[in-house]
Amino acid sequence: MSSSLPLLRAIDDLSANPEQLAAARETGHCVVLAGPGSGKTKTLTTAMARTFAEDVADPRGVACITYNNECAIELETRLRRLGVATGDRAFIGTVHGFALSQVIAPYARCLAVGLTADFRVATRAETRAAVETAYATVIGGSDDPHHRWGFATEKRRRDVDRSRPDWRGRRPELAAFVEAYESELRRQGLIDFDDMPLLAYRMIREHAWIRDALRARFPVLFVDEYQDLGHALHELVLLLCFGGGIRLFAVGDADQSIYGFTGANPELLESLTRRTDVRTIKLRFNYRSGAKIVRASLGALGEERDYREVAGAPEGELTFWSVPLGLDMQALAIAETVIPKLIEKGIGLDEIAVLYRAAYLGDKVALALKTAGIPYVRTDGNAIVRRSSRLARFIEDCAKWVVGGWRNAEPRFGRLLSQALTLVYGRHARDNEEQRLSHQLMSFLQATIAFSGSTHEWLLRFERELIARWRASARNPEQEWDVCAEMIANTDPMHDLDIPLPHFAGRVEDTGCVSLSTLHSAKGREFDAVVMYGVNASNFPSDRDKRSATGLREARRLFYVGVTRPRKELNLVFQEHHHSPWVKELYDRSQA
Repeated sequence: MSSSLPLLRAIDDLSANPEQLAAARETGHCVVLAGPGSGKTKTLTTAMARTFAEDVADPRGVACITYNNECAIELETRLRRLGVATGDRAFIGTVHGFALSQVIAPYARCLAVGLTADFRVATRAETRAAVETAYATVIGGSDDPHHRWGFATEKRRRDVDRSRPDWRGRRPELAAFVEAYESELRRQGLIDFDDMPLLAYRMIREHAWIRDALRARFPVLFVDEYQDLGHALHELVLLLCFGGGIRLFAVGDADQSIYGFTGANPELLESLTRRTDVRTIKLRFNYRSGAKIVRASLGALGEERDYREVAGAPEGELTFWSVPLGLDMQALAIAETVIPKLIEKGIGLDEIAVLYRAAYLGDKVALALKTAGIPYVRTDGNAIVRRSSRLARFIEDCAKWVVGGWRNAEPRFGRLLSQALTLVYGRHARDNEEQRLSHQLMSFLQATIAFSGSTHEWLLRFERELIARWRASARNPEQEWDVCAEMIANTDPMHDLDIPLPHFAGRVEDTGCVSLSTLHSAKGREFDAVVMYGVNASNFPSDRDKRSATGLREARRLFYVGVTRPRKELNLVFQEHHHSPWVKELYDRSQA
């Protein structure tokens, strides 16, 4: 396959940065350490497109594992611009999606792994019930089974290889709890999300022919945000790439590892860089932020790093807002002073983000902005849309089509149909199924063009006319139909949550709204101006952070993630005489 013109241009664009160019051209095992704003996604997608064009002959392809579905959608979009149409030759998705679609679904029927032919993914209610049954069976007592399950989950994610002594030798009661829980799920023909990479790992480890089949289809494995993906993914990489002949291209940054509560461990990425059979390339230039923000970010991290701004980049601005009293007053200051000042500087609302540690803090900012008449969109746990859900994104796209996108085919109906087919049937729909679903989807879209009702009313109709039908005939075991019900609840007019449908439809690529986000949800995003809210001594670090050195380091990395989101303006809002000790370090660095 010859290189396309867009790919040749992309490679040429990297020529000014030797590290990016070397990574894109690498043909052996490679780890790219990519700091904030270093062009990580551009480098990754260019490397993938070049591999397609030069290293992998049709019908073979590549697989790319990402942290969540939102990352996968971004990669698919960028690859299309480089002339790579994702399909059967490319898998791009989460580690759970890879395990389910590339290992469990095609091969589980050939093996005795305890799954029925019609297995599906358990709902949250079903997993909670299985936890309670397993607890009663192996532990008993009057304690909260879900509290104990938190410890069991940590063990389950960490001790991936159960043939090792650690599985039963360390906390054997938790091992028994996990096994009883999994047995209860299997009895009902269910698996959960943590099951997926664990089952895939065991199937691949015990059956060399599965490794051979995966290598034949995907001779190269790309992994994005490696530091966030945990022990199960790491064990899969060791099996497939250093024991199964697949070439690895991993991208990550241990300094941005902030998902310890899901089992992420920055040491796993660092262990790859110590291997003699892996080339490590570090991207040093920050193309996002001004020089002052780049310098200050090292104060946020509290450690030295060889990151530098691009020559000629603007300085950027840091502003420290000391506010009397607590969080409510700080939220009010953001709405009445900080955001108006940014607007005066010519920064648009859609390029301003307010970041905080927990969704309940977003409630305070949302109330203050609503009172001040400033429009906003939330991407935290209290948002209308679960950002990592493909169904939620599909519903958004449908709304965008009916409120006017149909006029200029944005999005195209073909794209909507492809999304719907994947949601209902996975990757393989029969001709009659495709025709039936296409008719159902088009009928609904046409019937709701220029819909005069609210988002809540439109979602109710979507649930009734599409979701109810598709749910009954779906063959995709990774179902998430309850997401629509969540969106309906999150727009309940009885709680003053409903919004006009055009407003909801603009949430895929919003304009004119301040973004409200937790620091975790903001990772990977960038804005002209960032307001970090509640940077108080009791919040950064919190008492919980201080319980362990590991927790304190992760809190510091979370602070660092927030500081490195802005291009031009960083604003820190805190209580007077009660600022985080890290604010002082950041200030000192910015003055250097």
